[in-house]
Amino acid sequence: MAPEQHRRAGSVDVGNGVQLYYEEHGAGPVLLLVHGMWGSCRFFHKQLDGLSTRYRVIAVDLRGHGRSSMTLSDQTVPTYARDLRAFAEAMKLEAFVAVGWSMGAFAWWDYYQQFGTAGVRGLVVIDQPPTDWQSPELPKALLSIEALRAWHYRLLVERNALMKEVIPMMFAIQPAREDFAWMFDEMTRAPEAIAAAVLIDQSLREYQNALWGYPIPTLVCGGGRSAQPRAGHEMIVARAKNARLVMFEDNGHCLFLENAARFNAEVDRFVQSLPG
Repeated sequence: MAPEQHRRAGSVDVGNGVQLYYEEHGAGPVLLLVHGMWGSCRFFHKQLDGLSTRYRVIAVDLRGHGRSSMTLSDQTVPTYARDLRAFAEAMKLEAFVAVGWSMGAFAWWDYYQQFGTAGVRGLVVIDQPPTDWQSPELPKALLSIEALRAWHYRLLVERNALMKEVIPMMFAIQPAREDFAWMFDEMTRAPEAIAAAVLIDQSLREYQNALWGYPIPTLVCGGGRSAQPRAGHEMIVARAKNARLVMFEDNGHCLFLENAARFNAEVDRFVQSLPG
């Protein structure tokens, strides 16, 4: 029997009729995984299987993503953070390690701004600086106004063509055809208007100041061949109270897929180091 057949799946109402879809596998200490922009819980299939021998691994689709509610309103990172708090409460998750890939890390930093450390034992950041916006602090950040303008326009008029370009950008090595197919399916589930709203909101978010004295133990995993600048990862480590950077030099933005065995081992080592 394939591992995915052992997974449990369901949906949770987080308020106002909004349903968040999730998949989970395993038992033990809880890992709560949040995907990046336009992604879904399916991107974590190698963690749902690979980490479930020691942990209860839960991967959730944010609203406007995957199989969760496609709301036309409230497509903002602060709303995602509130949804995550409601999800944790509904699932009775009193303590968990938060994992955020790309925009998922934004959601967890915003969660801290709104709810403090509530329930969060540790944080794993996957290839995400405190902002994607270019500034004097991070001049090599991912997005300029010109790039944001171009991506927003293409999302509205030629979304599928754009996604076919974005997917290879996330990897150091071109993904196999069957992997490309499911990623494309996941990343084109939202209507174009929702995808564009997500892009604008997350691209303008800045969490640099929120990281000063950030108290939650943090593991930062960066891709050496990602477009995200190493300086952004180093900023997290410099500002948080207890953070460590691990670089995956030969991998890209989806390092947890490209090098799942090493990533899962690093997460396991990190969780085992946490108090309690």
